[in-house]
This record gives sequence, C-alpha cells and structure tokens, in this order.
Amino acid sequence: MKHVLCLLILIVSFGSCKKEQVTPEKVAFRTSPAPSKIILSDSLTTGQWWGLNIGDTITDIYKAIQNIQTENGVNYLGIGDNVFTKIEDLEGRIPLYRSVYLDETVGTSSGIQVYFSDNKVKSIWTNSGTELSRWPLNTDRAATIAKNDPIENIYPSLTNIKRIAAFANKFERISLPSKDINKPYDPQMSKSPQWIFSALVSDKRYYVVNLNFSTGVLTSIYATLYEMP
Repeated sequence: MKHVLCLLILIVSFGSCKKEQVTPEKVAFRTSPAPSKIILSDSLTTGQWWGLNIGDTITDIYKAIQNIQTENGVNYLGIGDNVFTKIEDLEGRIPLYRSVYLDETVGTSSGIQVYFSDNKVKSIWTNSGTELSRWPLNTDRAATIAKNDPIENIYPSLTNIKRIAAFANKFERISLPSKDINKPYDPQMSKSPQWIFSALVSDKRYYVVNLNFSTGVLTSIYATLYEMP
C-alpha cells in the first residue's frame, strides 16, 4: 500500500502547493522498481459510485466514506487546498488529521512535515527527505516537536515555536493534507474543492478516487484502478 499513499501525496501536493514538496512518500514512489499501471478508469457526473452520490453534500460524502472504510479498504483521505496562514486556525483541528506541513509561502526544501499514528507523532521530515527525531533541534522542550509526542501536545508546541523569530517563516503556509477517517468531520473540509482517497481491492490492485466539489456539493467522481507490479 506504500504505492497508494505515494501516488495520493503526489497528486494532492501537486494540486495545492506553489512549489512541489518532496515528501518521503514521493521519494519512495519515484524510486520503486516499477510504477503501478492503469487497468481502467471511470468518470461520473451523475449517479453514484460505491454509495457516493453526485449531488450529495460534502458532510454526507464524508459519512459515506466512513461507512465504506472497512468494506472497501479505504485507508487514506487527502484533502486538497486545506491550507491555513494563522496558527490559531489549527486549534482543535490537528488531532483530526494524519499530518501537518509547515513552510514558507513559496515552498522550500527545509519545510517540515509531521506525521501522526495512534494519536502520537510517528515521524518528522524535511521537504528534502531528511528524517528528524525532533524539530527544532536547539529549543526549549515546550517549543519542540519530537517523535512519540502525544498529538494533543502539537498545537501548543507549534504556538511556542512560531514565537521564535528564526522559525516564524515556516508558519506562512500550514497544511493539513491527510484526514484521519476515524475522527469526526472538520467543517474546514467544506472549503476544499477536491478530496482523494485510496481503496485496496486485492493484494495488487487498488483504486484512486478523486471527488470534486462545488459550493459544498459533490459534482463529479473520477475513479482509476491501478495494478502494482
């Protein structure tokens, strides 16, 4: 399933960043022995696909994705353009997501990506692909994010880091690109024009599904079936 996550991060980042970020997932995707091949693709502007109905509200679509999560092997939901410019806008939101990206308005190689699993920090990376045990390295503990930190501690830590002049520019563009489907809906998601999710259908085949919205309503679905080598 690494290939699925790699492809999704690639698509979401391409659509939402002014400068493409190089995530660890992208590196793995680009260096894999052979890319996945497309088996078939489908597009809908009417009707439904897997119980996702064209014309449904964005909140109903989120509930539908949660309902098909186990049966259809959905394990990733990318939220396009889920971007903030004020740290205060992240209060109460970070625990609802699987990652947070910090960078300047124009993307840099030193931008920071923090990934979560089991309600704690799983890993920390720079955009250039360097893994860190903590960030920043030489600050007080209250102004540091480290591996295994509880997810509820991340917002206070980020607030403290932003007060340090040397790191303030990394808060010009804050992204929450990957939603934890097991957590409640975030109203901020209604502003996103596109969601992307993956669905494993066999050991080697998986769907990548693009959901496109307009004014909070699902307008089209693009589903592509891939096969891994």
